[in-house]
Amino acid sequence: MRKTGHQLVNQMYQNLLFEQSLDLQLQAFYNTPLGELYQAIPFDSLVCNIAKPRRAISGKGCKPWFEVKGGIALQILKSYYRCSDTMLIEMLNGNWQMQMFCGIRLVNGEQIKDKDIVSRWRSYLGTKLDIDKLQISCAVHWKPYMQHTHSGFCDATVYESYITYPTDAKLLWRAISNVHLMIKDIRKRLKLRGSRTNHEKRKEQYLSFAKRRKKSKRQNKKMCRFLLKYLDRLLKQLDELTTKHKVAAGNGKRLKTIRQMREQQWKIYFGRQAKIPDRIVSLHKPYVRPIIRGKEVKPVEFGPKVNLLQVDGINFIEHLSYNNFNESTRLQSTIHMQRRYFGACHQMGADAIYATNANRKYCTENNIATSFVAKGKEGEYKEQKSQMRSLLGKIRSTVLEGSFGNEKTHYDMAQIKARTEANEKVWIFFSLLTSNASQIAKRIAAGVRQKSQAA
Repeated sequence: MRKTGHQLVNQMYQNLLFEQSLDLQLQAFYNTPLGELYQAIPFDSLVCNIAKPRRAISGKGCKPWFEVKGGIALQILKSYYRCSDTMLIEMLNGNWQMQMFCGIRLVNGEQIKDKDIVSRWRSYLGTKLDIDKLQISCAVHWKPYMQHTHSGFCDATVYESYITYPTDAKLLWRAISNVHLMIKDIRKRLKLRGSRTNHEKRKEQYLSFAKRRKKSKRQNKKMCRFLLKYLDRLLKQLDELTTKHKVAAGNGKRLKTIRQMREQQWKIYFGRQAKIPDRIVSLHKPYVRPIIRGKEVKPVEFGPKVNLLQVDGINFIEHLSYNNFNESTRLQSTIHMQRRYFGACHQMGADAIYATNANRKYCTENNIATSFVAKGKEGEYKEQKSQMRSLLGKIRSTVLEGSFGNEKTHYDMAQIKARTEANEKVWIFFSLLTSNASQIAKRIAAGVRQKSQAA
């Protein structure tokens, strides 16, 4: 019987490895870079700390492509390969190593066509994520491959969210565009005539302002006041339409954010209020706050601020917040965290901002050497203490701060493109886990090579 083209392709690209025993398959997988990364991740412990989906418990519905282990593996692979969700699934369909990493095996001609499966697992993990429990599981698994667990380093960084750089005029015009579309949609549904707001003329006025290379404070203030009055008028029109005809305004969450943003901007430009608490800088990510860092290149960053603990080059999240916080208040809790994870803390390297009197007193009472510049007389062992401070400060400024750049450059953390607060936390946690596991995998491989050479 003549074979079809589809059958010939399947026969041509048939993977003979899958015809071998499971032990041989695993042996071949573990010898690959992806297999080494797999062995460095405590999947069983992570799965125990994340509840199964309802369909897995009830057994109803079609069989899912991935279990919880596979959902976690998808997030790790996304950070490891730095690709989009769609590209990740396309790579997974044709890569047997990625399939074994996720705990599945596609037969010849079988493909996953659901391009949203990665984002759905990210959303599910966001509802079940307990960072502290998952990090403890990782610390227990990684501890045999770590040295100097009694020494810790802490510093804070910002992982920026993927948003356009916000200005008041840009934010107000985006809100105006959204409200105008809501009004237009309601009038179309109710078969009413178009609005007489002369939106196109105001659009031309805004664009002529936005295209200017240089904008004075007076021009910016004038334009923002003009846009605020126009937005206020549109919101009143929308309220009249929804009240009179008893219809919904569309996106309720977006409208609530717009109203809150309008109140904040009104206080600035008409109420003369300089500082606004919880200031909104993005309509589609209203939880993002401006984090003033004081850097020369980026004085303000937009995204979650994270206080990190580093032990032997491995980073752990101590505190994550979208609101700005003074990291000097997190030193003592960072020391407590290291004790919970590794049992002892004798040295702590930190930036000068952590060197408050309260932190100095706490470290002195608990016999913890720090990298802080000494106050007053040091007493005996002055030279040894100075060398210890210098060593801790050097490691902090090179290894810890260098890891920030490595994570943002090589593990897809330069700009977090998730769309919700919970999903951004999942993105950050698993990207950090991937970075740590890559280091542990190298240490495991080096240990295996040493044993083989000694034998």
